[in-house]
Amino acid sequence: MINEESVSEGHASVAWPPFEQKLAATIGSLEEDQFLILSVKHSNKYVQFAAQGSFGMRLETTSSSYLPILEHLNEQQISSLIDVGWYDPTGRPSESTPGLDPDGSPNFFVEFSVPVSFKAVANLAVHTMTEILCVPHPGFLEYDAFDADGNEITLPGLGLKQTEPTPQDGSEGGLAKQLLKMLRNLTHIDDLDFDENGCLNFRAGNLPMFVAIADSPSYIRVGSPIHSVHVETANVLALLNHINASIPIVHFFLRDETVYGVVDIPAFPFVAEHIVHAIGQIHKAAEGISKMLLEKGAGNGDQVASSAWH
Repeated sequence: MINEESVSEGHASVAWPPFEQKLAATIGSLEEDQFLILSVKHSNKYVQFAAQGSFGMRLETTSSSYLPILEHLNEQQISSLIDVGWYDPTGRPSESTPGLDPDGSPNFFVEFSVPVSFKAVANLAVHTMTEILCVPHPGFLEYDAFDADGNEITLPGLGLKQTEPTPQDGSEGGLAKQLLKMLRNLTHIDDLDFDENGCLNFRAGNLPMFVAIADSPSYIRVGSPIHSVHVETANVLALLNHINASIPIVHFFLRDETVYGVVDIPAFPFVAEHIVHAIGQIHKAAEGISKMLLEKGAGNGDQVASSAWH
C-alpha cells in the first residue's frame, strides 16, 4: 500500500498542483464499479482508476505490453515506478486476465485500501505522469469514464477533454461494429466481415491473420496460423514453451498440427492502436519462429489460412 509521504513532489508545470486537487476530488466521487482513465492524447500511455467499494481503489499504469516498441518503458522508468510503490506486471495480457489472475495485472498496478486517501491516489497518479511518463502539462491529457456496464460518465470537474466513447448497443455489438470499421479501414477490404467462427480474416503481408472477440472475460484476440508441423508433438511443445518464456507479448500454441501466434487484448476500452500493434508484433515474430521450427525439423513451414481457434 502507498501513503501520501511515499511519493515525492516536483511537477513539470505550475498547472499540475491545481489539477491534482481536481483529480483527488473527482476520484473521491467515483462510486463502486466506476472507472476513470487518464490518457495522453495520441498515445496509449495512461493511468486508470477502479473504484472497488469496500475493497478500496485500484490504480494501473501502462506497461510496455500495450506500447509500441519505440515507446517501451526504459529501465529507469520501470525502476522509478517500483520505487514509488507500483507493483510489477504479473504476466502477459494473455496470462493476467481477470479470470486467470484476479489479483494481478499485465500493467503496473497498486491497491489503496479503505479508508482511501484520495489525495495520495491523485499524488501518485500525477507524479507518475509528470516524472515517469514525462507528460509536461495536464492539457496533454484526456479522460474516459464509465461504469461496469459500459455506460459513459461525464466528469467536468477534471477540466479535460473527454475521449470519444465506444459505441454501445446493449451487448458486445457496439464493440464488434467498431472493430469491423477499424479493420476495414486498415485493410481497405470494404466487404470484410465476421465468418461463421466470429473471426475477421485478412492478410498482413504474406501472413494470414484473424481477429475475434471473446466475452468470458472480454478480450480481443489477434492471431495467425504461422507454421504447419509433422513431427512428434512433445518436441514441438517443448520448443514452443521455450519460445514463450523468452518472447514477450505474442504467445504461441499448437493445435491440429498448426502453430498459432496470438495476442490477447482487453476489449474495453477499445483502443485501435492495440490491434495494429498486435498485428505488427505477430508479423515480426512469425518469420523467426518458422525458421526456428524448421531448424529443429518441425514441419515444412507451410502457413495455414485457418481462423478456428475456439
